[in-house]
Amino acid sequence: MAGVTLSPPSDPFSPFVPSASEPFDHRRLSHLLRRAALGVSTERLQARAGQSPSQVIDSLTAYDAADDHPYAELLAGLGGALSPIYNADDAQKWWLMRMLDTPRPFQERIALFWHNHFATSTGKVRQSALVSRQIDLFRRLGLGNFRDLLLAVTKDAAMLLWLDGSKNKSGRPNENYAREVMELFTLGIGHYTEKDVQELARAFTGWQVLDETVEFVPIAFDDGPKTVLGTTAKLNTESAIDLLLKQPAAPRHIARKLLKEFIHPEPSQEHVEHYAARLLHHRWEIKPVVKELLASRLFFSDYAWRSKIKSPCELVVGAMLALDAVRDAAAAQVAMNNMGQALLAPPSVKGWDGGEVWINANTILHRYNFALDLLDRQDARRAVARFEQRSLRTPEQIVDHLAGVLLDGALPSHARARFLENLKQDENGKPWAFKLTPESFEHRVRGVAHLMMCMPEYQLA
Repeated sequence: MAGVTLSPPSDPFSPFVPSASEPFDHRRLSHLLRRAALGVSTERLQARAGQSPSQVIDSLTAYDAADDHPYAELLAGLGGALSPIYNADDAQKWWLMRMLDTPRPFQERIALFWHNHFATSTGKVRQSALVSRQIDLFRRLGLGNFRDLLLAVTKDAAMLLWLDGSKNKSGRPNENYAREVMELFTLGIGHYTEKDVQELARAFTGWQVLDETVEFVPIAFDDGPKTVLGTTAKLNTESAIDLLLKQPAAPRHIARKLLKEFIHPEPSQEHVEHYAARLLHHRWEIKPVVKELLASRLFFSDYAWRSKIKSPCELVVGAMLALDAVRDAAAAQVAMNNMGQALLAPPSVKGWDGGEVWINANTILHRYNFALDLLDRQDARRAVARFEQRSLRTPEQIVDHLAGVLLDGALPSHARARFLENLKQDENGKPWAFKLTPESFEHRVRGVAHLMMCMPEYQLA
């Protein structure tokens, strides 16, 4: 589905420096916005026109993670009609609203990455407020220090309920979190033993969820010596986390996850080793490593471009942004759920597998039908007015605009000719003088946009 795998550049880790032969053009800017901002829009493209790659990356990552003021005001303005506190359904819509309206798209993008890494579901954690607070945790710490993030997640109420940490007590250790923190969150399969799981579980005892708050209960903590990964000590939560992060497998595991998310679904060992070393160099600070990764020749190479299949979130949010459609969080939620990605409800502690799993006979129909439904929902008069404001009137201008926001402007000449032919023919297939009107938008322009969104290239991130 993702096409032919190309070789990475010979100097993958050096910064991408635009040149006459490799410009920072529309295609590369669109690639950066799709991977790091959940989508391309006309406004985003215009706002960053003429900027360098580093300027765009700085603008995406330079936000105050502690400042949630705009969203608190937005939620208050809704008068409680869409509160993420007690309703899992509305919690999904609230997050989608933020994704669609945020001036800080990378904050939501990195929160989505960590949500899939530390996958926690409202299916078991019945208090949706706790899972929403975990997403807030990812917003605050997602570009900070990984040790701080991991420690916070370990003591997070939603995680304690999700992996039974609240049942983990001295004399009756529960191994669920100890197993997953090594297998999924830090080391990967094959880097620990069952004995390590049993001993590590004892280090995480003592944390309890009381109502919706977390407390450490000393009497429930096992303060005896534990032997984990060859080290014997009176480990507690913090020293156990430190021990895990000292393992050579830990930076490799996180580097691999970052590469799979932002570069290529099958990262090479050379790339993993390089970014693992950068994580250690930056003392587990995520932001400088992510910025290096996004600025690299590897990121902007043909090897990375369109190497991934869009997740439902990328497809749905990206389409609403690209088409300047009404940002209907409820419609986005239904579409994503139909495609197999219900936010806050990943299928297992592994999260969503992604990749080719996103595409099957059922989900591809939902993808195509979503595109058609989204276009049908557009108010033709509003859409025509927006096209007129952007001086988009001729078939050529309209096709090139749609290709620019939907396909990075990379539209094969034969496909472009076919789309132009569609616009220049009447309902009977005969030539006619196209004029942009609400009627022609409904009958012709929507059809061209839908055909573009059904192209295999559009399914790729």
